[in-house]
Amino acid sequence: MKLMKLHISLGYLSALAFLFTSCGGGKSEPEAPTVGVSSIFDAVLVNTKPEDAVSVVEARKSASPGDLIAVTGKIAGAMQPFTESFAAAILADQALATCDLTNDDQCPTPWDACCVEIPVIQSMRMLIQVLGDDGRPIPEGLAGVRGMKELDVLVVAGTVAEGSTAENLIVNATEIYQMPPVAAPEA
Repeated sequence: MKLMKLHISLGYLSALAFLFTSCGGGKSEPEAPTVGVSSIFDAVLVNTKPEDAVSVVEARKSASPGDLIAVTGKIAGAMQPFTESFAAAILADQALATCDLTNDDQCPTPWDACCVEIPVIQSMRMLIQVLGDDGRPIPEGLAGVRGMKELDVLVVAGTVAEGSTAENLIVNATEIYQMPPVAAPEA
């Protein structure tokens, strides 16, 4: 029964995260995690990039529940790619045409890819989550942890969650590496 509730909760969390895919009114201010949670994040946030990472699109094609996998992507693909009450985020394929890659300087939420058709966005994203010792997502958001924010490029290693499908891929992250920001070209 508990396993069924966990699957329902994960499915519900995923569905909520994926619903927010249109332009929005601005960036939310992340809150710092509590002290106990910080130590868990410190164990997962690594300084060495996991090897043999594949794109989000490739992971969706080949990953099965229980597989160990490493995936590269950017925090994007929804108006609110971070969940506030759980350690989870939407990871989009780097090829997803977010507004920062276009000439649309006016978009207040460039990570949501609002100019891309929803089925395309849905086919290019997945959910990553950090689980606690109890097997549930940690009850703190990832936004702001070590400066993590929308459009950051991550390499995530972990296990494909039970119940995941190509359409709803969830990875239980055991390692998250933040790629260094790319310097903007000088004008």
